[in-house]
Amino acid sequence: MKFIIFGAGLLGKSYYTLLKDKYDINCFADSNSKKHGTKLFDLPIIQPGEIIEKGLNVIIASNSHLEIAQQLYAMGIKEFYIPNKYGTADLTRVDLSEYGTIREKPNKICVIGHYNAGAVSNALSSNPYDDIEVVLVKDSKRDKEYYYHYLSSSLIITHSGERCGNKKSIELWHGFTIKTIFYMNKEENDRNLSDSRNEIFQEKSAICSMSHLYSIFVGYCLKLDFEKFVITGYPRNDMIFKSDGKRTLEKLMGPIKQRKILFYAPTHRDSFLTSNGNNAALISDMDGYNEKTFNDFLSKNDILFLYKKHTVQLTRPMFDDSDHIKEITDEMLHMNDMDLYEILNGVDGLISDYSSIIIDFLLTDKPIILTPLDLEDYSQTRGLMMEPYDAWMPGEIALEYSQFEQAVIDSLYGEDKFKKDRERLKRITHKYADGNSSQRVLALARELLELEDTNVRGNY
Repeated sequence: MKFIIFGAGLLGKSYYTLLKDKYDINCFADSNSKKHGTKLFDLPIIQPGEIIEKGLNVIIASNSHLEIAQQLYAMGIKEFYIPNKYGTADLTRVDLSEYGTIREKPNKICVIGHYNAGAVSNALSSNPYDDIEVVLVKDSKRDKEYYYHYLSSSLIITHSGERCGNKKSIELWHGFTIKTIFYMNKEENDRNLSDSRNEIFQEKSAICSMSHLYSIFVGYCLKLDFEKFVITGYPRNDMIFKSDGKRTLEKLMGPIKQRKILFYAPTHRDSFLTSNGNNAALISDMDGYNEKTFNDFLSKNDILFLYKKHTVQLTRPMFDDSDHIKEITDEMLHMNDMDLYEILNGVDGLISDYSSIIIDFLLTDKPIILTPLDLEDYSQTRGLMMEPYDAWMPGEIALEYSQFEQAVIDSLYGEDKFKKDRERLKRITHKYADGNSSQRVLALARELLELEDTNVRGNY
């Protein structure tokens, strides 16, 4: 079989290197007319319209895979291949011919979920409207059903800025940005993506927001007009109000005997090594930290310490599991078809640094402990929107292990000194604290699909 890689960008280059020894790749295709007639790895780059006449099997290797799948289908190409997983040379065959002619349903909405850590929006599957169909698919399983639901939907709800061709789309994004993103990011890799992200977000029919401050922050970081944002709240946060977190957590972890539960969720870092050669970023890096001492402390105070590594940064070791220290993994959540946000109201306190989960956790009205060990370096290399950090954050800041132990005792068993600070920050970061964000997002979708006469945006 002879193949063509659709996508002559960075991802196409990477996949060619992985696939070239296993598959007979003849050329590249790309929608960018400036690349037509040029070469990549000494192979010609052709325009998509030439694919059929060459009789080549298509491998889609692009972040714009949804848009490309729609483009291929419109050309009459109903079969293509998708790489199984980055780092491997295996392909998944997608054959849409068994569906016959796929037409957009005027009332169908496709929600594209990602990791089971607040980016799946299971909450959106609770659809209160009879005149719309809502289907949730997961980006981790790009099979024929995944692309069928995308192609047959008239509106797409995305989480990671996916391109949706000429379809109407609503962007949820990842969360409230405590740290800088895109044009405001001081790190070169993120800034290089800014123009592309700006273009994608400009194409969105609407961007969901949590508050006016959210719209200002994200709009500034992506150079977007304020009118692009619609304040609906985040669907994932509905689970904080409506799930039985403790019961759900026990389904995941088994019976919990401890009196208190702490959850540790550090943010993503491009590198754990600071500009000063210091890699102190996690609790286990704190001055004075000793694993046996920590376990003894947790046992003495009847605390279960749960932690989760960031989804895109899973290789850095943190702790050895014990009776009082347990890791929550993406695989555990995936195997149980569970979202992380379904358990959030089941813990007694959160520990984090710069993650957006801090803002979401405000809705529980439970204590937050801050551990920004690399604050100075992080602020200089990545940058913060919420600066100065200590003026914004509503919790005890612990930088050394002895401080951390005391912060845990004070937060779980002492006077709640930061309750008013949490309430203040919640009021300016969340317009809604009612567990009905999913309904508002779907109401917005109905308006965009012209299924409702009222101006939903105006009501927000």
